[in-house]
Formats: sequence, C-alpha cells, structure tokens
Amino acid sequence: MDRHSATAVTVVKAFSILNLLAHRAGSTVSLGEVAAHIGTSKSTAHRYLTTLEELGVVERDMKDRFRLGPKLIELAGVLLAEHDLRRESEPFLLELASQTQETVHLAVPSENEVIYLAKVESPHPIRMASRIGARMPMYSTALGKAILAHFPPERAQEIIDAGIPPRTPYTISSVEALRAELAQVQAQGFALDDQENELGVRCVGAPIFDYSGEVVGAVSVSGPAHRLSREMLLKLGPLVRETALKISRRLGYPVPEREVHDAVEVRR
Repeated sequence: MDRHSATAVTVVKAFSILNLLAHRAGSTVSLGEVAAHIGTSKSTAHRYLTTLEELGVVERDMKDRFRLGPKLIELAGVLLAEHDLRRESEPFLLELASQTQETVHLAVPSENEVIYLAKVESPHPIRMASRIGARMPMYSTALGKAILAHFPPERAQEIIDAGIPPRTPYTISSVEALRAELAQVQAQGFALDDQENELGVRCVGAPIFDYSGEVVGAVSVSGPAHRLSREMLLKLGPLVRETALKISRRLGYPVPEREVHDAVEVRR
C-alpha cells in the first residue's frame, strides 16, 4: 500500500470512529468496541483515539471510555447557525421573549454540559452576559436540569458521578437533593435555577423532544434576581413548558393538540 492509500485508510478509520461515537451519543464506548468497529487491534485503535483526543474531537472519561469531544462544536460553527432546532425554534423564542420581556435561551446537550444555541435579548438595560456557543454545567442550570431529568437513568447518573461541585452558595450539590429535584422537574415539566449557577440570576427552563421522544434541547427564560423572584419563576414555568412543547411538536414529537395551549400573557 502506498503512502497516499495508507493516509486515505487512516482518514476513513478516523471518521468511522467518530461515526460510531456519534451513533452512541448519550453513552460512552470502550477501546475494545472501537477496535472491533474499525477492524484493528486495540493498540492500533488506541493510537487513533489518542490522536483524535489530542485534536479535541474525542474525549476520554475516568473509566477510559470515549465520547465525542467539544472541538466538533467549534468546527460546526457555520452549521450551528443553520441548525434545524434553532431554525424551527426561532419564532417561538421571539414570542416567548416578547411575552416575558426577559432573555430567552435555547441550548443543546454536549457531554456533561449544555451549549447555548440561540439567544433573544431582554429589552431591559440590565441584560444577561451569556453568549451563543458558551458552555454551562447541566446540574446547576435550568436548561441543563430540564435536559438531565429526561436523560436515560444511566446517562444521568454518569453526569452526576462526574461531580456536582457548588458554583454558588445556592447550588444543589447533594446527590440525593439533586435526584429529588430532577424528579420534580419530570413531574412539573420545567426546571428552576434559583441563583444556583450564577449569583443574582434566576432562570426557568423546559425540555424539547424530537420525533423519537429523545430530549434534544431546552428553552429558558432568564433574568436578574431582582426582577425574577422564585414566585415569578413558578408563574413563568407553564408558559416556558408550552413553548418547549410547541417547538417539540415542530420537530415531530407527538404532542396532543390539547396540550399545546396558546400562551397566556404574563402580567408583571
């Protein structure tokens, strides 16, 4: 085999590894599984994975298992702008921002975090410092908890096991308390962030599902704590949930018509 053919095979196998990890999103893959998938020895597969890890397109957990890495998000910047979820969500995000007069975010899961995919600014002079492409923990954000509560139990447990260190004095950093919080999120259909990720900021978020029923993102309303009390978050929760359901329905999620109510104006 000449040098060019060998290079071509290497590229094909590297993309085959990425394809395997992409199809196993939400879980991790062992070295043995990668070796079997690309038809090589474990030592050869390890060399591929090490190179991909150095490039940031693959990452390794503490158990020496592999998943897609964050570099792929950066490489997909142009595609991100044309993301189906972002495109389908846009009118609903604008409507929610108009109704609440607060900042609205759309985010998608990435490993143990969420990435902001879209943002509609509040008209108020004091605004959120967030930016599209920024990453935040799942366990301490309304967006993240809305997603985490609907992940498969083993995936949610993996994220929790990775650590939930407090980011503020209000962060839920007890595993038992976080599990109880996630059960509440499932029951009510929305999640709260009561200054758990950033002091002085409160948020309420709800999950978005695709045609298969898989949670693929979340939408939230955020604002400074002096404007958004906990009581206001609870009042906004059903409206945010309705918005998330409308977006889910656009993605093919089988939401009964009666569950997608017209949003009621929130009186501040």
